[in-house]
Amino acid sequence: MRIVNLRTNHQKDPIGIDLKDITFTWEVAEAVGSRQSSARFLLSKDSGFSDLVFDSSADGQKKMLCAAAYTPPLDGLIQAGQTYYWKVEEEDETGDRGESEPACFEGGHPAGEWHAKWITPPFSAELHPIFRRTFTITEDIIKRLEKARLYICGLGLYEAAINGRKVGEDFLTPYCTDYRYWMEYQTYDVFSYLKEGENRIDVMLGEGWYKGKFGYLNAGQLRDYYGDKFKLIAEIDLTVDSRHIYIGTDTDWQTLKSPVLLSGIYDGEDYDGRKEEDLKNPPERVITGSLITKAPDGFLSAMVGLPVRHHETFPVKELIFTRTGETILDFGQEISGFVSFLADAPADTRITLEYGEVLQNGVFYRENLRTARASYTYISSGTKKRVQPKFTFFGFRYVKVTGMEVNEENKGDFEAWALYSELPETGQLETSYDKLNRLIENTRWSEKDNFVDIPTDCPQRDERCGWTGDAQIFCSAASYHMLTPSFFRKYLRDMDYEQREKKGSVPYVVPDVLTLARLKNAEPEIDHSLPEWGEDGASVWGDAATIIPWTMFVHYGNTAWLREQYSNMKQWVEFIREIEKKHCGSRRLWTCGFHFGDWVSLDAEGDSREGGTDKYFLASIFYMNSAELTAKAAGILGYAEDQETYRTLAREIRDAIRKEYLTPEKTLTCDTQTSYVVAIHFGIFEKEEMKAAGDHLSALLKKNNDHLLTGFVGTPYLCFALCETGHADQAYTLLLNEDYPSWLYEVNLGATTIWERWNSLLEDGTISSTGMNSLNHYAYGSVVEWMYSRMCGLTLCEEKPGSGKVLLKPYPDKRLSYVNGSIHTVSGVYEAGWKWLENHEDHLEISFSVPFDGVVEIDLPFAIEGAVVKSVDEKGKESILSDGVVSVNHQIFRKGRYVMRGSVRE
Repeated sequence: MRIVNLRTNHQKDPIGIDLKDITFTWEVAEAVGSRQSSARFLLSKDSGFSDLVFDSSADGQKKMLCAAAYTPPLDGLIQAGQTYYWKVEEEDETGDRGESEPACFEGGHPAGEWHAKWITPPFSAELHPIFRRTFTITEDIIKRLEKARLYICGLGLYEAAINGRKVGEDFLTPYCTDYRYWMEYQTYDVFSYLKEGENRIDVMLGEGWYKGKFGYLNAGQLRDYYGDKFKLIAEIDLTVDSRHIYIGTDTDWQTLKSPVLLSGIYDGEDYDGRKEEDLKNPPERVITGSLITKAPDGFLSAMVGLPVRHHETFPVKELIFTRTGETILDFGQEISGFVSFLADAPADTRITLEYGEVLQNGVFYRENLRTARASYTYISSGTKKRVQPKFTFFGFRYVKVTGMEVNEENKGDFEAWALYSELPETGQLETSYDKLNRLIENTRWSEKDNFVDIPTDCPQRDERCGWTGDAQIFCSAASYHMLTPSFFRKYLRDMDYEQREKKGSVPYVVPDVLTLARLKNAEPEIDHSLPEWGEDGASVWGDAATIIPWTMFVHYGNTAWLREQYSNMKQWVEFIREIEKKHCGSRRLWTCGFHFGDWVSLDAEGDSREGGTDKYFLASIFYMNSAELTAKAAGILGYAEDQETYRTLAREIRDAIRKEYLTPEKTLTCDTQTSYVVAIHFGIFEKEEMKAAGDHLSALLKKNNDHLLTGFVGTPYLCFALCETGHADQAYTLLLNEDYPSWLYEVNLGATTIWERWNSLLEDGTISSTGMNSLNHYAYGSVVEWMYSRMCGLTLCEEKPGSGKVLLKPYPDKRLSYVNGSIHTVSGVYEAGWKWLENHEDHLEISFSVPFDGVVEIDLPFAIEGAVVKSVDEKGKESILSDGVVSVNHQIFRKGRYVMRGSVRE
């Protein structure tokens, strides 16, 4: 037995993390048995485990531990600033045993006051600063140095360097939070950066979300939401013979004017390379001291979220010279990040890179970015060197270059760097149809591109906000693709702080920059006693407070984090309940206020973006769903009174919806595709009514030539609803359609990410509109959840969260010859696939594998005649387990590889 993939808070050996509800996960490989019989968790202050802090078997009793989410009671036992080591011993039911290699973690700044002070530059707030401090480390200290840490937070954004070397691999630190309440600081191991003699730390600051332009439309033209001054707090902590030497920000730090002339999330960056020479040995006239300044309103927190880092690198795929004389680099894939390049031009030359998503009429285009300047300018010093932005990122595929000649010989000097949060990929899908495979990759890339610290709607225009509706729509699909619990934990923490200020209401975007924009424009505070309450409290969008926590629990099984996020869930349901009581007549229907509706669906009247489905019908269904999810969470957490309260509330809402929106014939009063989709998916119809409801949905689709009209609300559940009511063939028709509107329509027009609108580009490739038209918007990519769970059959089971159990529930279709998939869950890797066997019209082969401590239950939605089930060993040898006499459905399989063959029958 080997014990592998040890993670702390779902990260490998993290440093500087928040220690509240710390969670440990691991996996077992190459075990003789199939399941855990006992495990032991050891935590120590040293790697030799001689100074134990915690032992799960300290009482001498063998225990079973949840390897998918183990949260031991460590309050009061561990402290920040200390490195801890942990390992696991495990035994299976056969007696096979294993012991892991040690893993480690470390919290953030040690408890108590920082020795550093917040500082600010003494010059104009528009000028970008560099803060500098030189310090000497003697030969004696360097020999006895045990540990060196840098704790740092710079607002808006910072980049630190010690002795000319960039500290760490992170970008866009300290990331995006609602700085009114909190901000993250980072911890770095800087031992290897230090040297005997004189050392120097430089910290450059950019504007970022804190100080620069941020928002949406008019709000995006405002700035200084959280502060109007650059600010820095930094502390180097040297441990020598168990004593500490501190070098913290204070008035002794020098301030210089930075080569960064302009920076912004939307506008990009301008950098004067000529000023770098002055920074090496700056004349006295350019050096000033630093000023002590008031701390920001929010508190400093160790890392809750994930670092943003450089992942893939793309070379220039094609060099384009347009009819208008432009030089354009095509990198072949839309990404979030920037271009790193070798600047080779005479001194004083301005080299400008402009970023865009698409070409129009063969020339560069970026009108759909609205007011975002989206460019990087480098003023050459005359020295050839690699340059890239420090305090911005772009959403792009195409880059227009001016000021420097680019040709076939030097195009290799330009690289596109993809930046996104440190999210390991966990899911893979492959089909027999290349266009579907491209669609799958498009959903993955829209996730990567929009998971840059917060789940944004788009990565390119003057918006890039953490829209709550988009996030909840895609969160389950995202969690099939990538490891997301820490990413969403940070997002939900921001949301919780904001809900507390809004009587439980959830903002449209998190962090809530839209409310800040209203306040900055001196608009009145929102009165939540009124049914029209402003930039928060809309159904579906606000339901992120319940849907995301529950989805994280189903995917990852972390009860401690569910308990932490229960606050989000309960606050939201109580907010709706109060609104319903005050303004909707206590009818258990949500029939007041603003709602986005089935956003950008195709069945709206006129130019409305809110869709053709009754918004209050949708609001009431999601009210019911949020009450149900909160009741489930309460049950898991042992809150019996809350469980009964919200279970009863959900039942009353469902009864009210049926009374208000069902006709005597049990059809819906709102006759749209989306209304039937959500009513089927969320269980508004009784069991005996479901077939007729599904048939009606099928008829609505046929009426539209088997094409969808659904928007953000209906699309995620559309294929699920069809499968649930016996119309899986229509789900595949929608998936495989290639004309407008469809997913593959985008693929045929060269999309490498998911679009915001079904017709973001028209058939001739021209952009349909510029007011709200992103080519990188993941909401419609939520179909990939259905592809994992129903097309491939890897359906997660709520009874065994953290993927302790998977239902094998594939819906094969003959328009595809095969489908293969895998999900690397916190319990291990599950695989599933199917293929039609040659020369046998209805003969199907289904293969699947189960990890250690995992379970697969067969739940085929079709009959399979003469099914023969075999186990498959490591060499591919098959052994019969079942010969087709007994039905395979509901059979349980544990660790191993299996194959099943038989004839499919309707």
